[in-house]
Amino acid sequence: GNDICYEQPKAEMPSDFTFKTKPYEHQIDGFNYGLQYNRWLLGDEMGLGKTKQVIDIAVAKKMLYGYEHCLIVCGVNGLKWNWYNEVHTHSNEEPFILGQRTRKNGNTYIAGAGEKLDDVLNIDELPYFIITNIETMRNQDIVAELIKLCKSKKIGMIALDECHKCKDPNSQQGKGMLKLKADTQIAMTGTPLMNTPLDLYFILKWLGYENNSFYKFKNHYCVMGGFNNYIARSEERFSRNAETD
Repeated sequence: GNDICYEQPKAEMPSDFTFKTKPYEHQIDGFNYGLQYNRWLLGDEMGLGKTKQVIDIAVAKKMLYGYEHCLIVCGVNGLKWNWYNEVHTHSNEEPFILGQRTRKNGNTYIAGAGEKLDDVLNIDELPYFIITNIETMRNQDIVAELIKLCKSKKIGMIALDECHKCKDPNSQQGKGMLKLKADTQIAMTGTPLMNTPLDLYFILKWLGYENNSFYKFKNHYCVMGGFNNYIARSEERFSRNAETD
């Protein structure tokens, strides 16, 4: 009948790509989607293997497009080592955490901003997967270098894990993250909407689907109330839209 058919681009699978670990069906769906689309939100719930999907996509895109580096930004600091281990598990690539250093006794530790900046300045010496935490984006010198690396295509892909933790676009780290744009950008969270529609702004802005300012976004989607007009509610606005749709 009158159904509109949107033709999706076909996923191109690299001829020499093989899954190191066997994916579940939903992970294959996510993998294929990730080869078709460059900017999207992976919203699978916790425990469904979002990390593996992103690692597989990053490896396949390296083969397809010659990406030199994939930057993983963790919204939760403690996830850095989880990503480090998962890269080893699900790929044949080496992971590297910005600032990673080894003591004389063989123990690995994460150094400070100076060492992280040195790593970014010497990115050609680093492996494909580069891992850091969102707090790194508070450092303007590091962000400035990362912007250059994205523009020069040295960084071909960025994944932002637990992206709902970075929901304040006016924070130092939020402003820094919003400046990073790569050919492929994947936001990851099982809980994109925590409290209000405002939670979605940062994700949509970073992915390039929202062009308005935070102020305009808030005024359009939220009905403000409560103490000092601080609480954002969406029910009234969305129910009105539903009646006119």
